[in-house]
Amino acid sequence: MIESFREPFMRYALAAGILSGGLCAFLGVYVILKRVGFMAIALSQLAALGVAVGLLLGIHPDSVALLLTLAGVVLFWIPLREQSLSKESLIGFAYCLAAGLSIILVAVNPRAEAGGLDLVSGNLLYVTGRDLLVLASLSIVILGVHFALFRTFLFVSFDKEMARAVGMKANLCDFTLYCSIGVTIAFAMKVSGILFVFASLIVPAMVGLKLFRNTKVVFVASCLVAVCTVPVGLGLSYRMDIPSGPAIVCCYCGMFVIGSVVSWIHRGRV
Repeated sequence: MIESFREPFMRYALAAGILSGGLCAFLGVYVILKRVGFMAIALSQLAALGVAVGLLLGIHPDSVALLLTLAGVVLFWIPLREQSLSKESLIGFAYCLAAGLSIILVAVNPRAEAGGLDLVSGNLLYVTGRDLLVLASLSIVILGVHFALFRTFLFVSFDKEMARAVGMKANLCDFTLYCSIGVTIAFAMKVSGILFVFASLIVPAMVGLKLFRNTKVVFVASCLVAVCTVPVGLGLSYRMDIPSGPAIVCCYCGMFVIGSVVSWIHRGRV
């Protein structure tokens, strides 16, 4: 497996996968706690649409992806006044529209097809040094904000009404948290693809929550699942000549199965 990473492009892919996967896994604990997984996949699709629009118009894809993702954050965060529609239905509409448009825009854009753009599976093997620098800088900023506001974000995620009752600006905290998730999705999606980003936001956190009860340990375990699984998935994709993103995602799911079995055995012994 180690020989797979002797190639420079594989080392770049490994670094990008660990950075984007680890950061998404950290934020994914909040996604699971707040039960906003549907919002996460919709934001991922909006980021994909931004990449497709940017490439079609000759505008920097990261900038358009970030703009559309933040627009989605605002749209999904604002309370819905229409009684006949739920917030989930609005999110579902946004996902369907973004998915349809992104597929059409990639199909009609020869530049996107020639560049090997795959908005679903991602293109980890095409990662550049600039992509790594952006992901590393993003990780430092996002983790810095979260470490500074960790207790606040956690309190709001567990009990938003209580947070409001004790005088905390719960809505502003919620918006800041959603923005951090949206920004991460926008930048990670371009190199990793929708499938990898969404799986990294969901599955590692599920493993952590399945195995541990201490919240801080859950965050650490979630990140470790991503960091340890990405090299295995990339190595398998290289040796078996299969897409890297789906290979990593399948390894994530294997980790969840293993974690569930370990949890079941542990409960049986207690």
